[in-house]
Amino acid sequence: MKRKCTFEILIFIVLIILFSCKKGGSEPIPDPVLPQVTITVDKTTKYQTIEGFGFFGAADVWWASPALMWNDAWGEKVINDLGITIWRNEIFPPATPGDNQDANWEKQKPVVQGLKAKADKYNVNLKFIATVWSPPADLKWVCNFTWAGDVNATRNAGSVTTKNGGTLNPNKYSEYADWLKSHFQLYKDAGVDLYALSLQNELMFKQTFNSCTYTSEWYNEMVNAVVPKIKANYPSVKIFGSENMLDMEGSDKNWPVFYHSGIKNNAATAAKIDILAVHGYSDGVAPSTGSALAKMWTNHSEQFSTPMNKQAWMTETSGYIDSWEAISSKPGALNLALDMHAALFYGNISSWVWWQGSQGTMDEFSLMSGSSTGKKYSISKHFYRYIRPGAVRVKSTTTDPDFFVTAYENQGKGTHTIIIINSGSADKSVSLTGTGLPATFKMYRTNSGSENCLYIKDVASGASNGFAVPAKSIVTLQAGGDAL
Repeated sequence: MKRKCTFEILIFIVLIILFSCKKGGSEPIPDPVLPQVTITVDKTTKYQTIEGFGFFGAADVWWASPALMWNDAWGEKVINDLGITIWRNEIFPPATPGDNQDANWEKQKPVVQGLKAKADKYNVNLKFIATVWSPPADLKWVCNFTWAGDVNATRNAGSVTTKNGGTLNPNKYSEYADWLKSHFQLYKDAGVDLYALSLQNELMFKQTFNSCTYTSEWYNEMVNAVVPKIKANYPSVKIFGSENMLDMEGSDKNWPVFYHSGIKNNAATAAKIDILAVHGYSDGVAPSTGSALAKMWTNHSEQFSTPMNKQAWMTETSGYIDSWEAISSKPGALNLALDMHAALFYGNISSWVWWQGSQGTMDEFSLMSGSSTGKKYSISKHFYRYIRPGAVRVKSTTTDPDFFVTAYENQGKGTHTIIIINSGSADKSVSLTGTGLPATFKMYRTNSGSENCLYIKDVASGASNGFAVPAKSIVTLQAGGDAL
């Protein structure tokens, strides 16, 4: 009898150990025994005001069947779950013989109206922004140049389509402005006021798809001629540009000689560009002060957006696979979180816009596959849903080199949001300090496993309180009610 009891006690102990080990695989070590990290928030030091977060396109790529462009479940997902507040679209030129287009207004209109209806349903002030990839073919010339400041650049009449580059005929600026205004009216007739317009996408690159190229001098000339004609009819629209690459507009060797430098040095153009927009792609490195990505964003802020007193937007990115961490040279979802932090923290950006929001098969270019989601979507949701327009980034500091933190106060909504990324290999316990912080926050977390922007628990602020932030995870702390 004694032997049997001893055996049963032994089994009971083993079960307890096994249960503890199993629990430890999905939950961090209890907070009191974790290494301690203090995050300090200073609400008196303020940075940029957030305009929003979003993506480009419909429920599937524009060249897919019209029937795949919109469905109610997708609209519900992106507005009420992901929480987009910006939607970017292309203004397609008319098709010509032998030069087809992926879409036209009739194909786009149901998506525009569907998104507007969903946004209105949830009282979301969704900003619709548009970009031109190419003017109509009959407004273009052939051209030749090697870089933005090429003094030997040439442009002249010739055979050109909407694809493979070319440039805008300088004698057609009025016609170009009229064509753009006709699209403003199409949106207005659909119940939408375009919030912002870019006159040219990636103006340095000749592409096999719709594209148009400009030297810095030509771009300034076009902006100065076209924008006043647009603003005469639509004075509230914001003009953003040049939508060139961040590594050209922000790297040490490039920033003095590309398009934003040209805008800054031309007072007339600088007065007509409301927002400085770049396209940014990952370098796959944690954004410490000395990293290449952090330096590019710092250069752009210090050289352009801050001295020119203009917002900085990132209006296109992709290239991240849906695995949690990088595989070979392809950055993963955790890299996306770090790169978003770099843009917000070092670049003081006000908006972040992903490339293709959704398509039939999720790949490195899309956030979703229809309404199906993965890790990139969850990472984006930490920012998109909880940092709403009108939020102001405030100072946040920590001495732990593995932790990356941004903090926001939205006085209009009465909310506070703090985003914490633990890029290191150890679970740690975080204490929040700072004057005027809410007593408690709701904590949402994404990790490499089953947590996908999942509500974990309420946590308390204050130096004497701590909560676990597991290794290789992202946490959003939200106070003040539902972010939407």
